[in-house]
Amino acid sequence: MTLSGILLLLGFVLFAILMVKRLLPTLLALPLMAAWIAFICGVPFFDWLGNIVVKGSFRLSAPIVLVVFGSMFAKVIQKTSISDAIIKKAAELSGDKPIALAALMTAATAFVFLGMSGLGAIIMIGSIAIPIMTSAGVEPMDAVILILLGMMTGSSLNFAAAAAGIGIFGADAVLKYFIPGAIVSLTVTTAYIVINIPRGNNAGDSAFALLRGFISGLVSVPVSLVKTLGKLCNQKPGTLVRKKQTLPNAALVTPILPLAVIALINFTVGLGNPAEGKVDPVAAAVLGFFFASAYAALLVRPSQAINLFTGSLVDGIKDVAGVLFLFMGIGMLVTAATQQAAVEILNPLMIAIMPSSFYGVLLFFTLFAPAALYRGPFNMYGMGTGIATILTNLNFLPASSLYGMFSGVGYLQTIADPTNSHNTWLAGFAGIDATAVMKKILPYAWAACVMMMIFVAILQ
Repeated sequence: MTLSGILLLLGFVLFAILMVKRLLPTLLALPLMAAWIAFICGVPFFDWLGNIVVKGSFRLSAPIVLVVFGSMFAKVIQKTSISDAIIKKAAELSGDKPIALAALMTAATAFVFLGMSGLGAIIMIGSIAIPIMTSAGVEPMDAVILILLGMMTGSSLNFAAAAAGIGIFGADAVLKYFIPGAIVSLTVTTAYIVINIPRGNNAGDSAFALLRGFISGLVSVPVSLVKTLGKLCNQKPGTLVRKKQTLPNAALVTPILPLAVIALINFTVGLGNPAEGKVDPVAAAVLGFFFASAYAALLVRPSQAINLFTGSLVDGIKDVAGVLFLFMGIGMLVTAATQQAAVEILNPLMIAIMPSSFYGVLLFFTLFAPAALYRGPFNMYGMGTGIATILTNLNFLPASSLYGMFSGVGYLQTIADPTNSHNTWLAGFAGIDATAVMKKILPYAWAACVMMMIFVAILQ
């Protein structure tokens, strides 16, 4: 191992420690890691400034656009009260049975997270859903975990949530694991409810019956919302005028519309390389967000649609300002790590550390999945970005397989990491400890990781 390699490795370790100790925010750590790589590789100052800082900031331009439009869509859902209505609709459908309530509230959370993301969405949903669940006999710990699992399930089908993966591994890799990710999330969420939530008057029911009931609960929210579409068409004009302040039932299907647009484009034209006559997946997602936003704005507030649009765009950008700079930092780090000088230094390091076979790497990721916690080396919003970039440059594994592996360990980071702002807020709101939440949810997050690794092995 060369002196340059040792210095790079020590730099990575130092930045990881500073992030774990919360002495250095990730927003600053990633650009500084890029600067450290450039310094060790002997990049001249103005080359670093022009090629890494400036050009690197634009490297993830497509995912940044995706995040902006996705955040705008999330704000439209929030401003039109669609998200609140979905959560309350689930509470009405559930009755007083804890397991039915848990299933429907989790399903409603997942449904909302098809179009929303971020701490603001968690605060909005958690402040409504947690009191409803705890009042029906669900333990506060379980209520918090159900919100996290619902977020995980919905986000697995939220294209904007995969923006970082698109920027590093490509849209094709993300699309390959779209459905597997949803299957994994749904399975783990179902298992948690069946195992942990009181059955109420259904104590004698079999596990199969409970599983069937939970899946029915997950389906009932979107199905019931879709069925209401026809009601709006059957109302007389006078009725519409009298109830103009009431949220139209047809608006409740809004969160699923971006997926519908993406699926329609994929079915008719195909998603992929535009040079091959297909539609870029990011462009399809942006169109989906725009269409769904217009649908909700014109349906709920037709006279204020333009103001709602512009207000949601501005507020949405404010909400993701930190994320946008984070993506700029990721772009800088990716650019720095892909320089020829950096590749020549970093590749021998990774070859020495990583197993040489596909299944060896798969096992390595599975066993060391907790390294995604506490901003560790597998955390894609920490130093994991650099590790992912280096491994992609090695070209010894397909980018899609690497994305699947990082998605697997990402389950631990997404729902179990007590340093996440959403974990911290939910635990504080419920009056419990975020570390205790991690201990209870960790086996399920790790099980999700194992399931995803199985999909990676199948789909390689």
